[in-house]
Amino acid sequence: MSWRNKNALLVAGAVGLGLLWTTFSGPVLRPHLTGIQTPYLASLLVNLSDLVVMTALILLAARKGPVALWKLAGLSASPVRPVIWAAIILVPAAVAAALMAPVAPDLSANTVLWQGAVFPLIEEVVYRGLAVGALVMLAHWRWWVACLAPALMFGIVHMAQGQNPMDAAGIVAITALGGLLFGWLFVRWRFNLWPPVLLHMGLNSLWIVFALGETALGGWLGNGLRLAVVVAAIVLTWKMMPKKMAPPRIAEA
Repeated sequence: MSWRNKNALLVAGAVGLGLLWTTFSGPVLRPHLTGIQTPYLASLLVNLSDLVVMTALILLAARKGPVALWKLAGLSASPVRPVIWAAIILVPAAVAAALMAPVAPDLSANTVLWQGAVFPLIEEVVYRGLAVGALVMLAHWRWWVACLAPALMFGIVHMAQGQNPMDAAGIVAITALGGLLFGWLFVRWRFNLWPPVLLHMGLNSLWIVFALGETALGGWLGNGLRLAVVVAAIVLTWKMMPKKMAPPRIAEA
């Protein structure tokens, strides 16, 4: 086996272990964090553990430096065009939600900050930037194959939101499909992480600010609005980005 193939196998294994950790990090860590009273701090520590573990595993397997990993994850890409793209999609969605749905009764600034911004950012770095980026650019997987495993794990992590097996299955399916969409956006935008980050933040924030459904399943209004946002995101991405989806070169050690 050539050095390139061995390195690709090591990177794929590292990503797999990192994704596996994301499914167990909550059950493993939360029992030790029960004494924390600060809102969302326990969840932040669990999410940060996912980020640290995935980063460390890829660094060890790929033998790349932090700067190279920052570029691989799509965080060094310009956010300007993605911000314009996201505004065209999300501003009309927010206006529609404001006209058709009441404000959520339990709305708080803390919830918007953490669940609407911080956690989606960390999740996109872990599941799309690092996982998909490493599988495509370092393990040399086809982009659509590289998007599948992170999307599935992303769905499984959200299973606990379900109140019964049917709800849990529906939440896993919807969040996994959302993960595939975010992965496709990451790749289509030439491995720029900001489009999936902004869309993820926008969708989460809409569901937090307005009463569109307590989980990813939502109601008829929430599902209709979600579908409209997804269609708009796909169509506008096709319009704004060329078909070529070649990844950037990651040569820095």
